[in-house]
Amino acid sequence: MRARDLLVDVEPLRTSVDFRAIFVARVVSLFGLGMAAVALSAQVYALTGATFQVAVTSMIMSVTVLLGSLWGGLAADRSDRRLLIIRARSCAALAFAGLAVNAFLPEPRLWAIFVCVALDGLATGVSVTALMAVAPTLVRPDQLPAAGALISLTGEIGSIAAPFLGGVLLALGGPGPVFAFTAVTTGVTTLLLRRVGPLPPILDEAPDETPGAGPRENPDGTSGNGVAGDSGSLLVAFRYAAHDRVVGGLLVLGGVTALFNLPVVLFPEIVDTRFGGGEVMLGLLYTAPAVGAVLVSATSGWVTRAARPGRMLLAAACVGGLATIGFGLSGQVAVAVVMLAVAGAAGTVHEILEYALVQHHTPDRLRGRVVGVLTTQGTTGDVVGDVEVAVVARWFSPAGAAVVNGAVCAVAAVLVAVCVPGLRRATLPGSEAPGAEVAGAEVPGAEVAGAEAADPAVPDGEREAAEPRP
Repeated sequence: MRARDLLVDVEPLRTSVDFRAIFVARVVSLFGLGMAAVALSAQVYALTGATFQVAVTSMIMSVTVLLGSLWGGLAADRSDRRLLIIRARSCAALAFAGLAVNAFLPEPRLWAIFVCVALDGLATGVSVTALMAVAPTLVRPDQLPAAGALISLTGEIGSIAAPFLGGVLLALGGPGPVFAFTAVTTGVTTLLLRRVGPLPPILDEAPDETPGAGPRENPDGTSGNGVAGDSGSLLVAFRYAAHDRVVGGLLVLGGVTALFNLPVVLFPEIVDTRFGGGEVMLGLLYTAPAVGAVLVSATSGWVTRAARPGRMLLAAACVGGLATIGFGLSGQVAVAVVMLAVAGAAGTVHEILEYALVQHHTPDRLRGRVVGVLTTQGTTGDVVGDVEVAVVARWFSPAGAAVVNGAVCAVAAVLVAVCVPGLRRATLPGSEAPGAEVAGAEVPGAEVAGAEAADPAVPDGEREAAEPRP
């Protein structure tokens, strides 16, 4: 493999004006969000002195993102996705403005924080789901893996320096200026998205689809199971994911990694009790996972060309768990930062491959709803996971809770690899590695998927289905 093949493919940015506008909008938006995440956790911890309240704030965000994702999945398959995204981001801007106003009060109200966080969560769930359903319609089918890597990269470019700078701004002026800055950047993204043309859903383009209509409709060979015949029900997406071996395996693994992955909710207390406190130090911990993630995203050519993506995805989940253990055991800031960077890199490998595998195994007309299901599954794990790790931290310590989470995640990834062979054997079309076609034949429905890959006129599903969660 040539050195340039390791770099992220930026062709979608060169050839699609609309995709480029969405890319820039995400970078600007996520830069503000990265700063706001630091300010929010620090403000809640300062007001209450309890990690559990930080976990409650995260739980509110997760629950509302879940609800927004479910509704957004349905809406993305029924309405203009561009307008849906614009309206959702406008609501998010109002939520951050509310957080800023509350922070500037002499006595900020915790209930006001919860209300604004809930509004932002709903808006984020809708916009993320609709955005992930949009990407394949903006680029050529052969550009979908590259578009997926770029979408993943946007989730880190905006946050690589933002948490650290957020910590600096927090130390200088408190949370109010941070939230105000985020409100402005969110408003700017709304203006950028207005430059994108109308984005009607796939359902409007093919209302007469029927079971068994061809590989475009059911690339995993499950056509005729009633999925195509009930295009308006959210239960269709759940049923489809439950019966597809690869998508089902991704749901299981995603639930495990969401529940027992990196305990970000513990960062404020770990900084306070282990590393001597300080807003800048807190920002550094938030930044470290983004550093590893950006390094992987920027060199994602080796990931998108993997001959055994299923196995690589499982290995990444295991490495992420081991890195979390290392973070919990670290007694020095430098070691903790390195472990967090490794965890971030492993998480990005998992994310990119999850996107590609879901794309390869999901019908176009179920795009919004399957994205909603996957986002819901991950968000549900986040809700329970934040509460779980806060409880475990009370039993042991914040560092001990990180070790427990990492160990469970690593072991569970191995168990999923053994118990879900469909995911372990999964391949993707267009692999450059010798023997990739043989590996793909091990998966039921691989012949159909191979036929899709051979025909550039047939979209291969929807590559972006499991986003990156801003």
